[in-house]
Amino acid sequence: MKLFIKEIVLWPEDSRNSVLSIPFATNKINVIHGRSRTGKSSIIAIVDYCLGATRCAIPVGIIRDNVRWFGLVLEINDEEVLIARRTPGDRQTSKEFFIDPNFDTIPLSLDTTHNELQFKQAFNNLVQLTNLPLTDGQDIGRFDGRPSYRDLAAFNFLPQHIVANPNTLFFKADSYEHKERLKRVMPFALGVIDNEYLLKEREKSQLQRMYDDLVKQREVLLRSMKAWDADIKRHWDDAVELGLAAESDAKTTETRIEKFGELNRLFLQDGLKSVLQTPNFVYTNERYKDAMKKEIDLQKLVDSHRREVRGLEQLSSRADSFKNAVKLEQNRVVNFDWLKSRIGGDNECVVCGSHTNQLSDVISHLDTEVNRVNVLAKALFENPVVDKEIEASKSRLRQASAELHTTRVERNRLQTIDAATKDSLSRVYLLIGRIQSALAAVATSNNTDDLSNRIDVLSKQLNDLNSYFLTSGKSQREAKVDSHLSGLIDIYAEGFGLEKRGSIKLDKNELTLSFRFDENSKKEYLWEVGSGANWMGYHIATFLALHEFFSSDELKNTPVFQFLIIDQPSQVYFPSAASGANDLDKAGDEIKNIIANRNEDIEATKKIFEMLAEGLRRSSNRYQIIVLEHADASIWGHCKDTVEAANWKSADGGLIPHDWILSKVMR
Repeated sequence: MKLFIKEIVLWPEDSRNSVLSIPFATNKINVIHGRSRTGKSSIIAIVDYCLGATRCAIPVGIIRDNVRWFGLVLEINDEEVLIARRTPGDRQTSKEFFIDPNFDTIPLSLDTTHNELQFKQAFNNLVQLTNLPLTDGQDIGRFDGRPSYRDLAAFNFLPQHIVANPNTLFFKADSYEHKERLKRVMPFALGVIDNEYLLKEREKSQLQRMYDDLVKQREVLLRSMKAWDADIKRHWDDAVELGLAAESDAKTTETRIEKFGELNRLFLQDGLKSVLQTPNFVYTNERYKDAMKKEIDLQKLVDSHRREVRGLEQLSSRADSFKNAVKLEQNRVVNFDWLKSRIGGDNECVVCGSHTNQLSDVISHLDTEVNRVNVLAKALFENPVVDKEIEASKSRLRQASAELHTTRVERNRLQTIDAATKDSLSRVYLLIGRIQSALAAVATSNNTDDLSNRIDVLSKQLNDLNSYFLTSGKSQREAKVDSHLSGLIDIYAEGFGLEKRGSIKLDKNELTLSFRFDENSKKEYLWEVGSGANWMGYHIATFLALHEFFSSDELKNTPVFQFLIIDQPSQVYFPSAASGANDLDKAGDEIKNIIANRNEDIEATKKIFEMLAEGLRRSSNRYQIIVLEHADASIWGHCKDTVEAANWKSADGGLIPHDWILSKVMR
């Protein structure tokens, strides 16, 4: 995406002060240099805030207190656009935005034109990403939404806490949520997948969720139908007994339900007497006898399992007792090795000092006994009765007990049938009512056919999408991109003179660099490569490689913005003190002495700017670099395409003009 930062614009809280503008060259290295605590590091936070960041990272205090609006003049596809966002003030953030794609001059004051949602919609239109969603998309999962331009900011910022961080390579990827979002947006940003692929991925996600929901519904209904099987069987037995059906009429649940439907229709048509036969009491008696026999068999099985469990538990308890006894005996042996070592060759007693020839036999016997105890202790270190065997026996006992309970309930029901009312129509009508209730429940459960049809349709759609993914060529493109990026990173790493750990690869899963000498060697990661200079060098090498890749003709439509802001890369050579002071802040003879006495660190710092210039050259100056630094032109002034954007080294220098602060104090 051809998007550059032309200016950073600040509107003062005090309208008597002039609007502040910091201009940037769009195809060069722009350096803002100055002392500590002058607002250099706030540049990244301001740019990110104006582009719609969820949180405001602009420091509270002088900057927020003196600025009413933060703004950017952007060059988007050769057109200039002014965007701005009101300062959050005492709040966490502000949802008031301003956009003017047709401005001629920077206005002296601003009024809100867009809320946050409207701004992101309008900005998506400006950067031609209108087909991308504005949020994560709650309907498709927290991290699985198609990417927003906000997800791509990770390629544009290298803040101070990231530029030499061994554990984090990308902006905001040190938080789980942003890391997951970036992992999903990475293939899109690198051109491995396109908008069509993203649309189909989203479609698959939605279809898969619908498919899973329908399958769950069908499983619930099927379980419900299984629960009704027992009721249908019981009603069928009652129907056979009362003469409403013959035992041979139906053998399956489906045929019994069909027969019940016929009985219900006859009942509603007052034709039930036409099928009423002589009650079959023998059938009930046989069922009662079968239930009694099954109950007896199950009781025997339950008793057997109960004895098994009890026996295993007793064996376990005895084993524990025996193990404890062996441990006690082992503990009573007092340093036998010491005792053996104290017995001299002349068999002198260690207790009384007398001479005897019996000590060797005693020692030999004791040695045998001690070894026996030790062998027992090792053998009994673990309980010989495995706990899972006891648990398995208990599980079998619970299962048999549940089956016994069910059988007893059925036997009691058969036993309590009143023989005096077996031939009465009251039981017939009562049974018909139960049958009608069962048929209604079954009708609801039989919705599985409709669910199955819908599941089949979704399954076919998912199969079609899977076929698309298999033939999309994503794997081949990904391998080509990985190889290309690895080669570019290696070129820049070579230029920095970094420690080599085999072939380099951008690991899109871990979001860091990995190193491997060959396929059989262990993969190593950036955090395993020592020294801050290596970490800083690999960070910059990676981002130069990425922006060279994004600048190629093949990726001219990439959604990644063509600017890179780096905050204090020289910190690994010139770290700031706790007070904020930095050696590179010095001037005159002091800085000359530093240059003379710390030549190696100065040359290493110059190398950073030389590599940035090399990155622009290799990319035909198709992107923009902004560097926030302590180092001044005495270090980077010789580098091609490197210009000074702002100098805040004087006592009153800084992002917020000195007269703004004075006017606020005097007001």
